[in-house]
Amino acid sequence: MEATATFRLFGRAGLTAAAVTRRLSIQPTRALEAGDPIGRRSAKVRDSSAWLLTSSAGIEVDAELSEHLRRLLASLEPVTALVWELVQEGYEANWSCYVASHATEHAVELDRSTLQRLLALPGDLWLDVCGDGTDNA
Repeated sequence: MEATATFRLFGRAGLTAAAVTRRLSIQPTRALEAGDPIGRRSAKVRDSSAWLLTSSAGIEVDAELSEHLRRLLASLEPVTALVWELVQEGYEANWSCYVASHATEHAVELDRSTLQRLLALPGDLWLDVCGDGTDNA
């Protein structure tokens, strides 16, 4: 099993990632502002800001998705009311999750307690589920 998760807040029209950081007093894993270049080789610029808090430095092997979500919840639950305020002001929230598994491994399991904790915060749960590409079948 491989997994990672990111809580994401997106803002348009003057809603900045810097404002999210100030309000929540949490350093994001990554912050992108509207007007920033999309990439080093592109002349295009971002049309919205993005404040990203990731559960790990990268995709982790042998880590359950539920553990990644609990890591994020531990940081975000103390500021639940503030996150809801940001959404009411126009930010869009979601939980972006990646999971890869061998065909012979078990399924992703999210217990009711973790799901209830997720529901207390804004944002839909986005799941990117795939095989890890190493199966020969």
